[in-house]
Amino acid sequence: MKKNQKGISVYLMQVLFALIPLVVGAVILTFLAVKEINESLVDGVYNSLEITAKAASEYFEYDVQNGIIAQDDDSFAYCDSFKANKVEVTIFQGNTRFITSLRNDKGERNIGTKSDDAIWAACQSGKDVRKNGVVIGGKKYYVYYTPIYDANGDVWGMAFAGESQETVDNAKRQVLMSNAVSAAVIVAIFAIIAVIIAKLVADPIKALSNFMNKLAEGELKDELKAKSHVKEIKQLIVSTDELQDALRNAIGTVHSSADLLAQAVREVDEKTGHNVDNISQINNAVSEVAETSQNVATSAQSMAEKAINLGDDVERLNDNVDILRKASDEIQVANNDASEYMNIVLKSSNESVEAVKDISDKINATNQAVNDITASVQMIDDIASQTQLLSLNASIEAARAGEAGKGFAVVAENIKQLAESSSENAAKIKDIVNRVTDISNETVAVAERVSESIQTEKGYISDTQGKFEILSSAVDQSISGINSISDMAKELNTIKNELTGATNDLGAISEELGASAQEVAASCATVTEACTDTQARTEEMRAINENLNTAVGFFKI
Repeated sequence: MKKNQKGISVYLMQVLFALIPLVVGAVILTFLAVKEINESLVDGVYNSLEITAKAASEYFEYDVQNGIIAQDDDSFAYCDSFKANKVEVTIFQGNTRFITSLRNDKGERNIGTKSDDAIWAACQSGKDVRKNGVVIGGKKYYVYYTPIYDANGDVWGMAFAGESQETVDNAKRQVLMSNAVSAAVIVAIFAIIAVIIAKLVADPIKALSNFMNKLAEGELKDELKAKSHVKEIKQLIVSTDELQDALRNAIGTVHSSADLLAQAVREVDEKTGHNVDNISQINNAVSEVAETSQNVATSAQSMAEKAINLGDDVERLNDNVDILRKASDEIQVANNDASEYMNIVLKSSNESVEAVKDISDKINATNQAVNDITASVQMIDDIASQTQLLSLNASIEAARAGEAGKGFAVVAENIKQLAESSSENAAKIKDIVNRVTDISNETVAVAERVSESIQTEKGYISDTQGKFEILSSAVDQSISGINSISDMAKELNTIKNELTGATNDLGAISEELGASAQEVAASCATVTEACTDTQARTEEMRAINENLNTAVGFFKI
């Protein structure tokens, strides 16, 4: 499940990184510029007032020194001429306003008013005075005073030039507003540029982030639609495309391998089931062989007893031909029974040989299926190794990408863990396959020994059949030569001895056949156990394959 990631977006971070220094710099520069301009403005005001005051001083100093100064229209007009520049001019006689452009609230000139005593004292000492915040007529002024000398070089009065502080403050505010507007325009222009650049950088990163989220959700069908003019981001886009292609190929291969593995597991399970059925049939056949060998042993014992009786009959042959004929008939019946038993044993042996051959063929087919599984497991292991290598490359690229590559690094770590899990499962499957192969090889060896034992039994059965044919011929001769039984008594005695040896051999063969049957039964039990173990391992492989399918089924190609 995708978790909501809290934090600042790349887009917002880039805009902030561009705007914060810009705004702070603009504020600082505006403050410094306004301060500097204000200081320059004040200096300019004082310079202007100084020039005006000195000009007025020179203008009226001539009249003072020549004794012609008067409060006439020309004098007032001269002072009023500076009002165009918002400058007030006053000529003091002593510290009393004598000629001035200043007017009171009634519109009357402020003639006869006094200046500040400290200012007048400074001018009397021959110094110029400049101050701000001087209140004249209820208003604050920037002022400049300079002495006016008479013909004797004494201070006659003062020339005053002043500008309203409100006018200067308005000029300062205009400068401040002008600078603020200029700074705002510059900030706005750079903000637009920063937003455009941030968008060009953030949009492809956002597209990459959304695409990586889809990869993390297992969605491999969508194509990455992102372009960038930034070299590192272009490389990240290319690497992401390559990662998607690699994941598609890897998951597709794992899907195919998992399907092949599932098919192989089904075939192994099916063939193992057939092997169990065949082994059950072999067990039944072996039981029949054991039972038949017991019957043969019983018949051999009976024949031995009859051979002994036959010896007695030979001694009494001349006395009781009927008894001999009856004994011959009994021998014939026993011989036929024994021949029939031998045919059954031979048939069972042939069936056992075919069954053992079928077991060998089934086990060989099982081995071939196991080899196919081994190849599929090796393919899965190779794919896991390639996926681990791709995960390592992706982690390196994510580390290079820094903060922007953290999500990429998480996906790469998930891919690495999936590859390691696939490798571990592949190793488990290899171990199971090797165990199945060992058990199958042991089963083949046991089947070969069983086949050899049955072939030996067939040889014994053939010998026994030959002896029974001899016995049958002897009985026929006994019956046909009953009239000359006396002459053939010695030959019959010889036949009796041969019959005794043959029955002894038959007993030994029966015992060997029984022992072989027991060995075959034990081998069948071993094979059955091996097949059961194979079925259990097949179930484990099926579970592992289902887990693998579940793991890769997360991805949608």
